[in-house]
Amino acid sequence: MKTVAIDTSLPSGSVAALDGERMSEVCFAPAQAHARRIAAALAEATAALGWGVADADLVAVIRGPGSFTGLRVGIAAAKGIAWAGGMKIVGVSGFEVIGASVGGEEPIHIVYDAGRGDLFAATVHPAPAAPTGWQTDGGVLVPIDAWVARLPPGATLSGPGLDLEAVAALVAARGDLRPAAGAARLPSAAVAGRLGLRLLTAGATGSAAELAPDYLRPSYAQENGAGPSR
Repeated sequence: MKTVAIDTSLPSGSVAALDGERMSEVCFAPAQAHARRIAAALAEATAALGWGVADADLVAVIRGPGSFTGLRVGIAAAKGIAWAGGMKIVGVSGFEVIGASVGGEEPIHIVYDAGRGDLFAATVHPAPAAPTGWQTDGGVLVPIDAWVARLPPGATLSGPGLDLEAVAALVAARGDLRPAAGAARLPSAAVAGRLGLRLLTAGATGSAAELAPDYLRPSYAQENGAGPSR
């Protein structure tokens, strides 16, 4: 099945094309605006496999966590492709994408930078019976020091929030934690595409109209009781 996948949850993003065991992924540099790069990147990724975006059967998109602007752009692009081509569409959790990138048989504690000294944190657990192979325990805003303090000894850590200087220092000071390295800390369109296929097989796709972003935190107005949650 031909699949295209989009990730715009972080300042840098990626798209991927998947067809059986073949995969092509194109990453955006942080300085490049997502809206100006998605179409060209998807054309490049699909052309590498010998087909075009219109030939896709499934569109997968990371629905969050992420920033307001980034998620809206990526999800809007995914919906537009699905609507135009009559394709199936599925939203994938960034937490589960990162969990699949790290792998293993232990829980993985994942954090994103939520700003204002907070992290957006969740724990993913290997779950063979779940559609993606991973189960996520919620997603909560927590101060940096509180999150590090409550981690169990030997915990496996991942997520883009680990790159924050304050987080890195506290994790290093603990000395009994196992932070993932490199690309395993970041969501990936290629991994999102693979998980999207698993969701499709499990019958867990929805309509484009139903797909909504999961933000890192409410806006300032929403936190103060003004404005809708989306």
